[in-house]
Amino acid sequence: MRHDIIICGCGPAGAAAGLTLARQGRSVLMLDKAHFPRPKLCGGLLTWKAVRLLETVFGETMAALTDAGIVTHVSERYAIRSPRAVLAQGGLPYPFHFTDRARFDARLLEHAARAGAEIRTGMRVAACDPGAEGAGQSRPARVTLADGTALEADRLIGADGANSVVRNSFPGLDKARFNRFMAPAIEVALDPAALSGPVDCPQLHVGLLEAGYGWVFPAGDRVQVGICGLRRGNVNFSSVFRDFIDYLEIDPAAVPPLRGHPLPYGNALDDPAWGRALLAGDAGGFVEPLFGEGIFYALCTGLYAGQAVAKAMDTGQAAGPLYNHRLRRDIHPELRWSDRLRWMLFRAVKLAGPRSLGLFVNSGSTRLAEMVHGMRSFAWLRPKRWYFLEQ
Repeated sequence: MRHDIIICGCGPAGAAAGLTLARQGRSVLMLDKAHFPRPKLCGGLLTWKAVRLLETVFGETMAALTDAGIVTHVSERYAIRSPRAVLAQGGLPYPFHFTDRARFDARLLEHAARAGAEIRTGMRVAACDPGAEGAGQSRPARVTLADGTALEADRLIGADGANSVVRNSFPGLDKARFNRFMAPAIEVALDPAALSGPVDCPQLHVGLLEAGYGWVFPAGDRVQVGICGLRRGNVNFSSVFRDFIDYLEIDPAAVPPLRGHPLPYGNALDDPAWGRALLAGDAGGFVEPLFGEGIFYALCTGLYAGQAVAKAMDTGQAAGPLYNHRLRRDIHPELRWSDRLRWMLFRAVKLAGPRSLGLFVNSGSTRLAEMVHGMRSFAWLRPKRWYFLEQ
């Protein structure tokens, strides 16, 4: 069974790629092991840059998503705390929007389906061959489903998450490095009554982990509580999470069974292309490594992967260099500078305590908030130019 493009993964990265290519009239097949809407562990935070991309590419507004019950909370304030004190708090230059990820992802997938992409859920990809192109060799990409069905395509986009089957098919991939910067994350959704006080704005909690943080996010009729960080020594994340629950004065009996998932945390691939395949979103490690923002980078890399494949098929060029050009222009610099800032702050907290983070944030809170939103770059806080806004 042959298609122009197969996209493995129907989350935000896959939906952005599928929508982009289906609008060009390409034969697009999208596969996912889950049925949508499906549960998704995630704080669901949309920054200014994510909102702008949703408006520009999907035609979605925050008002429409709120009316649909997908945006569950809007906050114009934030707080950063340590076990002993409030380190920083204040207003934001643009509000944070929090989403119900199950409904949000299903909504984006509907856009791709309406544009003409063929969606097949409940289909687990067991193996794949990224194919080959170039001088002296040409081989289509090939995907094998768990039931043995074989599918071929001229191009393949892996948007299949942190445990990507497509990524693991790339020969020569440094899997040890990728796994070294894969952060365990634990998150639960709680009844607001389980907390000792109201949660009316997002809270980040530092000092719990040497290279990580905790969060408490408002989410409509629930509150999302979680931790995430890199493994250091023999840290037991379940134990750290239980300590976090105690610190928040939450009755352990109110906490549901713990659920964890891996989060790429500083391991974005410099060249997420091989043969006829590209990687987008978590599959390529595209998560901002300071705060762990993933939704925007999934949407943007999915968009750029779709655009690169479309141009490659129109011109006969290889898609990899076209995709990498977009990443080097817009994505890699932000992730690289965010990573540098991440390690500087983690080391400062380790040496001087959490108060050092508070001093840093309070020294330029407005410009730093604009940096988080993407109005400014992680590189020296310069005004940020996003090229997807100019297309």
